Amino acid sequence: MEVGVHLSEAKIGKFSNIILSFNALNGKEQKVGLVLNNFVDIYDLTRDTKSPRFDFFLISALVYGIDNLLDREYYSDDGWSREIEVVLPVYNISIWKGQESLLEESLKFLTGDHWKINFVHNPIQNCFLEKKGRWNKKRKTFNTDKIKVTSLFSGGLDSLIGIIDHLEKLNNDEEILLVSHFDFYSSGPNRDQQILFRSLVEKYPDKVKNNWIQSRLALKRVNQYGDKFKTEGNYRSRSFFFIGLGCLLSPSSNLIIPENGTISINYPLTPSRVSSLSTRTTHPFVLGKLQQLLYNLEIAVALENPYRFKTKGEMVKECQNNIFLEEIHPKSTSCGKSNHKENWENRTGTHHCGVCMPCIYRRAALHKNNNDDQLYGSYVEKAVSRNRFVDLPALINFLKKNIDKEQMKRDILVNGNVPTNDLENYAEMVLRSKDEVLKLFRDKGNDFIKNEIGINDN
Repeated sequence: MEVGVHLSEAKIGKFSNIILSFNALNGKEQKVGLVLNNFVDIYDLTRDTKSPRFDFFLISALVYGIDNLLDREYYSDDGWSREIEVVLPVYNISIWKGQESLLEESLKFLTGDHWKINFVHNPIQNCFLEKKGRWNKKRKTFNTDKIKVTSLFSGGLDSLIGIIDHLEKLNNDEEILLVSHFDFYSSGPNRDQQILFRSLVEKYPDKVKNNWIQSRLALKRVNQYGDKFKTEGNYRSRSFFFIGLGCLLSPSSNLIIPENGTISINYPLTPSRVSSLSTRTTHPFVLGKLQQLLYNLEIAVALENPYRFKTKGEMVKECQNNIFLEEIHPKSTSCGKSNHKENWENRTGTHHCGVCMPCIYRRAALHKNNNDDQLYGSYVEKAVSRNRFVDLPALINFLKKNIDKEQMKRDILVNGNVPTNDLENYAEMVLRSKDEVLKLFRDKGNDFIKNEIGINDN
């Protein structure tokens, strides 16, 4: 599927109007707007709309829009992988030429699609124009000399722990920059980020200050005719935009991407999940390819996940301020299905379904640290049928299967290339994560669940 990218000259105070287009299956051209709001805060920090960093940021935004544009149900041959061809506009065309295959490989692994990418010189003179006469007091001000670390801030438990850990390590005259994004058609992340940020400022006023930039990016839900437009519901490319945004903003030499190793590797519960159901947002293959791309573009930002060999439970236990984490962690959200409450037993008082894999890993981590006392939409350990929840059959099969370290290493390699020197560490980490989930079910599971997993006699 060939996708067109159309940018217009920016209007005062607004980011350039972006239109994505393609020919639908009925042959009718579809044009849908990609809206980027709140760029003014980004501009106040960077004053950058032309560098290779800006190109990378714009490409990441366009990829996010294109990923949402093409519904897999209709635009894939196998129900999953799509063929996507696009020409991306960049200002620094000379250094982007030759990077096509590297970007294609990264996106193929990340989204599960086959990308064909070319670059063209961006003809737009200005993608953003600042309003004239803005009062200085309305500008966000940043002391970039004091910002020693830049961290992605999603509103989830892992990013919260990563931020707390770095805040605890900073000296009194050092600060952190938090980088966020949310799709304004899904308000949950915005809510979580707002609540957590207020608590972080209250706890660490001198180290956080106002150093938070939150971008708002979304594909419109109507086409050029005003007709409803069905978007792709999987947000695999969200992390790519997160990284593009972080690289543009980071005044430090690193960008922290805090995520437990279990989710990063995302070991598939069954062979059928190797590609179709396994997210790969911070997989070492993706981060390695993107790091090489940044190096080739001479963008001096190191992508770092300090928790790549840690389970979620270990992240919780080893947090540098566990007292504060215990107080604040209920305000974070880890659920992958928080907007689908139709089948929840408890539909109010919680933002967690309790039965998706991110929720189960969260509960196992908190249970490991005697903190699994939140309200959830449903409780997977109380199921009386394998088919009660979508992920349950695969989870039961995974937990009851006897997997040794050598088999785990082979399975991890099948799911995606990882550095050979790190393979043993990843295998051991996934096995420890499995033990955390087993402990949750062993301690709290009903007889049916324990019998299914084969742990009733332990």
